[in-house]
Amino acid sequence: MHEEGKNKFRDLKSVRVKRLHPHYNSRRYRLVLKNNPYKKIKLIALIVSLLALVFSISDSSYFQACRLLFSLRNQKVLVGFQNSAELRPTGGFWGSFGILKIGQNISQSTLYFETNPYKKDNPLLLKSSEPMPEPLRQTYANRPQSFVNANWQADFPEAAKSLEWFLAEGWNEQVNGTVAISSLLLIDLLKEIGPIEVDGIQVNSENFTQTMSQKIDTEYWLSSENIKANEPKTILKNMAPEIMKKAKSLGIIKLSKFISEEIKQGRILAYFSNRHQEEVAKRLGISGEMLTSSKDYLQINNANLNGGKSSLNVRQSALYSITPAVAGPVATLIITREMNNNWPNILNRNYTRIFTPLGTKLISANLSGKDITSEIETNQENAHTSFGLWFSTSPGNKEILTITYQLPFNNDLLKKYRLIYQKQPGTLPEDLTVNLKGGDIYSSEINQVLTSI
Repeated sequence: MHEEGKNKFRDLKSVRVKRLHPHYNSRRYRLVLKNNPYKKIKLIALIVSLLALVFSISDSSYFQACRLLFSLRNQKVLVGFQNSAELRPTGGFWGSFGILKIGQNISQSTLYFETNPYKKDNPLLLKSSEPMPEPLRQTYANRPQSFVNANWQADFPEAAKSLEWFLAEGWNEQVNGTVAISSLLLIDLLKEIGPIEVDGIQVNSENFTQTMSQKIDTEYWLSSENIKANEPKTILKNMAPEIMKKAKSLGIIKLSKFISEEIKQGRILAYFSNRHQEEVAKRLGISGEMLTSSKDYLQINNANLNGGKSSLNVRQSALYSITPAVAGPVATLIITREMNNNWPNILNRNYTRIFTPLGTKLISANLSGKDITSEIETNQENAHTSFGLWFSTSPGNKEILTITYQLPFNNDLLKKYRLIYQKQPGTLPEDLTVNLKGGDIYSSEINQVLTSI
């Protein structure tokens, strides 16, 4: 075996030994962090996620994850924390991020963590001329597009390319890929490991969102020293040691199962510019790409625009009915969004896009008793036809949208009907009922990002 092959074999062997013996050579696997221009932080979510994937119970996933992990040596990856309480098309608002520099020895990697992207994103506005999509323009008048709002595409690879472009413009950083981690993953992890103590307060899965908002958006700015430092999200860094310590106590098998479930729910997404790496990401189910189909397709995609941290207070359900007609099948989609009275007690200002097969034609739309057909914005995006509208909900209220459209098929579609339902990443479970020619063929709570009916 030639030398390069021996080195790869040794790398894989080390990983397998580590898998079987979690405490093997722990010094070698200890993270090394260097001084950096942003903030020091131990690699929490990304490294835990990737290593857990490596230890996957599935042999196929195991080798695919190994292949991806080792191919990332000597590369840089943008790692974003998506706040699902402030929902955006790919799963949440990018309030903080880091740039992961992976070494030849993977255990010796560095993460340059940016706790306040506005420091460089706001100056970028002065020289940027990229137009905002219409809903964003209506929300942030007289501003061009920028990094923090760049994940508008529902297709994660396209959104990642946009984020990377703004990163290069504002931070002068070129990366080989982008990973997005939903705040719901951290909430789910707190359910597993229990509460943690940080900055003198106890944080658990129930109070995480409110506590972070209170600390970051309110309390931090009460100190003049903090205002001068302008790094409000350092509390996330302070949480790292305790989270890592308690996460390790779960054990390899339980942690692997946890990560596997988070992937199915769209809590972890990844895009790589290298074609082979991206293919592996697709096989692992973390690419976040919008699928296309020769049959029926549906995705309901929401964006919280100036609605505070209210997205997790809204419960969504959908009834999707397909009936034959002279011109071909007609679909009627009824979406119900109901908001509880929990914190924050404010309007969930929300823009919804409904993605359908390319060529679909709108017939009518009604929002809580009002005809809004003329207000629907119809576009072609990522080989789909989308219908966009403002679909906001206030605390304690329920809003119902009924939208009817002509599918671009003939009635033969109904003989062997198939539907791909792609749930938006970074969202809570939702109820879906599918009715074909007057009879229910599917009714269940949807938790995974992909459901084939």
